[in-house]
Amino acid sequence: MGAAKVEEFARYYEIPGYGHAVSTVFNAAWDSLTTLENWVEKNAAPVDPVVTDTVGLPGRQRPLCEYPTWPRYRGKGDMNVASSFFCSRETVE
Repeated sequence: MGAAKVEEFARYYEIPGYGHAVSTVFNAAWDSLTTLENWVEKNAAPVDPVVTDTVGLPGRQRPLCEYPTWPRYRGKGDMNVASSFFCSRETVE
């Protein structure tokens, strides 16, 4: 199929700290059903989705980054607000 064709109908996101189920560290909540409905019914693919923590620190946000990128802190700004992060491919050593 190729990457361009797959990009038309699939996205893969990993949420750091989320694990395989509900977590006590970061429980990510976002309106995935509406996002999917908009993509299928209105041809509006997800753009810069944000997840919000409901358990560890309720209200804390992170950008939902498409794999293989991950949320990286910009180095300034509120660490609980998604806009203080960007999706990065760089590794931290």
